[in-house]
Amino acid sequence: MKRAAAIMLALSLALGLNGCGSGLTIFSNYRRLENIELVRTVTADAEGGDITATVYSDAGKESDPRMYQRTASSIGVALGELQLMALGRVALLSHTENMLIGEELAAESLGECLDYVERYSEMRLDTGLMIVREGTARELVSGLSGPDAPSSDVIKGFADNISRAGQGYVFSCREIIASLCENGYALAMCVAGEKAEDKLFESRGELDIRPRGLAVLTAEGISGFLDDEETTGALLVLSKYRSKDMDIPVGDTVVTLDLDGFETQVRPVFDREGALRGMKIKLHVSANIINLSGTAEVSRRDYRERAQDELSRELREAIEAAVGRSQEMGIDFLDLRGFAARAEPIKLQDMPGSFEEALPDLEVEVTAESSIRRTYDIMDPPQTAKDKEVKNPWENLIESLRDS
Repeated sequence: MKRAAAIMLALSLALGLNGCGSGLTIFSNYRRLENIELVRTVTADAEGGDITATVYSDAGKESDPRMYQRTASSIGVALGELQLMALGRVALLSHTENMLIGEELAAESLGECLDYVERYSEMRLDTGLMIVREGTARELVSGLSGPDAPSSDVIKGFADNISRAGQGYVFSCREIIASLCENGYALAMCVAGEKAEDKLFESRGELDIRPRGLAVLTAEGISGFLDDEETTGALLVLSKYRSKDMDIPVGDTVVTLDLDGFETQVRPVFDREGALRGMKIKLHVSANIINLSGTAEVSRRDYRERAQDELSRELREAIEAAVGRSQEMGIDFLDLRGFAARAEPIKLQDMPGSFEEALPDLEVEVTAESSIRRTYDIMDPPQTAKDKEVKNPWENLIESLRDS
């Protein structure tokens, strides 16, 4: 104990004598704060057989966000060179929030990019991954930046809000890598740059970032893309769909609904011989009326039922579109096999043939049920599961007086 105490005392004296200026520290990866560039966004694009990597730093209190770019034979080499820049500052990749990859590179070398994220200790697996269509990732991110709106802020805002708008979902590198390893396929958010015709803020850049559906990924690269309706259906099945305001036409009026609750059930159907014949997908969604165009009586049961039927129809058709695309491609990106394995693991294991062989011919039955719970009208109480019909309080009073 005395010897250990003496060693600790000697180390503390050595550190004290050398001071902060010596650079001596007990941390092997210690870096001075003033020598660090905090990277928030990374882009990667194909460049004539090589890879061009670009990093976008954070904005400090006394500096503007900066962009650094390198082209090399691999993304690892390119980013490695960027971390040892000639300016004397070290690019710290551990704060990377989003990684955007050009479509051309994603089709050729997406696996290499994901492998780098998984292996390199400074990259975070929860980094969001997006594939850029219609141009390069570098051009998109550079076009988003404005005087008072760094591109990384714009991208982070997009990633945080896209699921709330019901237009997509930014899968993390961890989610994509895990799905590729476990299932052989994965989904990734696609985006594109669009000329900002009517800029909400003058300080924004010349481009807006827009959703472009989902990419279906396999070990070979990109196998195809899902359109808007197929994207909605896929996210509903995978329970990645979030709240969304949706306009539903009912007769001469339009009802704006806030979708605030989703429950998806998927069960396999086996025949007597043990073969998988189909899947049953059942969706239940709850919603609230937040706006009304017209003079409809939303407290009336028949009006609500018409709105619920229209909402159910739209969501059912979205799921059917995603199922049809999955069967057409022969790729189970909806994870129907996973649902079957969790529901009937023994039957799935003992079924003749493989799930992949059965997928294209499966009879998939999709049903959707909707319930409108609130209208936010003080005279219209919330609907509960036990309510068969929602009535105006005055109607209840009149009926009770009539009965008496």
